[in-house]
Amino acid sequence: MNKQKWFPLLITLCLIARLTHAQGVKRIELPLSGSDVAYQTILLGEKGVLLVSKPDRGSFNVQKFDTNLEKLWSIDGPVESNLDYIASSYDGQAVFLLFSKYRSSLYQIVKVNVGPGFVETFTINTIDRFEITDFKTLGYSVYMAGTVRNEPVLIHTDLTSSQTKILPSAIKGSNAIQTVEVDTLHRLVNVCFAVKKGRQTKIVARSYQENGELYTEVGVEPEDDFSLLNGRLQILNDSVRLVIGTYGYRNMQSSTNAASQGLYISKIVNDELVFTRYHSFTDFENFFDYMSDRQQEKMERKIRKKKEAGDDLKLNYRLLVHDLVPKNENFLLVAEVFYPEYRYQNPGMMGGLGYGYMMGYPFGMGLYNPYLWNPMYGGRGYNQQIFDGFTYTHAIVADIDQNGKLVWDNSISFDNVKSMELREKIRLQPEANGNTKLIYSHNGAIRSKIIKEGKVVDADRVIPNGTNIEGDKVRKTSTDDIDYWYGNFYLAWGEQRIVNAAGDPQTRGRRNVYYLNKISF
Repeated sequence: MNKQKWFPLLITLCLIARLTHAQGVKRIELPLSGSDVAYQTILLGEKGVLLVSKPDRGSFNVQKFDTNLEKLWSIDGPVESNLDYIASSYDGQAVFLLFSKYRSSLYQIVKVNVGPGFVETFTINTIDRFEITDFKTLGYSVYMAGTVRNEPVLIHTDLTSSQTKILPSAIKGSNAIQTVEVDTLHRLVNVCFAVKKGRQTKIVARSYQENGELYTEVGVEPEDDFSLLNGRLQILNDSVRLVIGTYGYRNMQSSTNAASQGLYISKIVNDELVFTRYHSFTDFENFFDYMSDRQQEKMERKIRKKKEAGDDLKLNYRLLVHDLVPKNENFLLVAEVFYPEYRYQNPGMMGGLGYGYMMGYPFGMGLYNPYLWNPMYGGRGYNQQIFDGFTYTHAIVADIDQNGKLVWDNSISFDNVKSMELREKIRLQPEANGNTKLIYSHNGAIRSKIIKEGKVVDADRVIPNGTNIEGDKVRKTSTDDIDYWYGNFYLAWGEQRIVNAAGDPQTRGRRNVYYLNKISF
């Protein structure tokens, strides 16, 4: 075949490849009847996916699906009628479900064996008026962080012996537990504390072994004018540790405002701090891309004017920082920019900051952690304001080399994404060809952007998360989410109200469903 005939065919094939770079592989629906049953989705990688629900107040149900979304088994179990589902934890081997009620000392923990499918139930008592903020498991060890009368408390429970102990959390200065993360590779639990003194905070990170014993502790002090707002500990090997997070100017911090100026990364080798690098958002190439062209131009003029005067423009952002993602010899750092919203409450109505946070959850009360986005928070009220969700504006991705230096950066804008729970929305997937995919779910659709370092390969794209049934129209998406599953597959899930006026008699009418949609990307 000559070149003239080959060229149109090549163009056609490229267009087909472009149009089909993301497609639904399989979708299943579970009917929802009013608000009686709601689901939580727990991804297990190549082991499949779990759906957790509470059919009634005195029981729970767990369903296991394989990677083709075929149901393998379903298990029902009893739970105390006054307990709500709060959270789950998956350490790569088993899933643990946590049930309790607000400020209760009684917790019921259900271990779900994700293989053949059986459950074990444990009941533990903690301490009175304990407000839980984190729940993580490692083997039969349970770590719960929270507060009692605004003081941080870290609890370790060995489920095999039913022994519970409060781990020492006293650090000189007022402190708050910010994050509790499981390192399944090194079988450690990493806990970060924000330690406040005046308007300045530092980060102390501790790693605990499965038995609750302290494995290592590192501390990162800010420069004189700065305050470290949050941190996440990442252990690379027996001697090298990284702490990453956001920092701000010390004189811009208050009990109601945590103003991030940029990102920092600290490297610790053999318990000695090697360096702390600070990267102001004003030095990023694409941090302000979420703004309109006019806003960007105005911002760039302000930044340039400040830098010419030997200063930096003071910023006021809040960021949710992900774990570092290894890429060749470097690391990809992802962070999502957000702000909390509040609404005023009628003084005669019941509610408050704690219970207001529960609104919007599929079921249960969930976890609450004000310290995650404001380490200066000191338990003060908000004058009849109740929490009304987090609004995400955009996310940034940056390439960091072994010396903590910024190599390149890029960003993706959110389309008015709002969530009652502060958690990671963006999913990042590096590819062998040097491209990086950024994906998130919103309003029942999947949005994506493909970048190569600081350049855009494929601009922001909206991929409908349809039902594949003729005549279906999604009228409302109440909750939706997407997460990387395994291989080249993602899983999208959520609640939808669907209307069908043109399909066959079996699909015609209205239906409320909880869907799982396997997507090849």
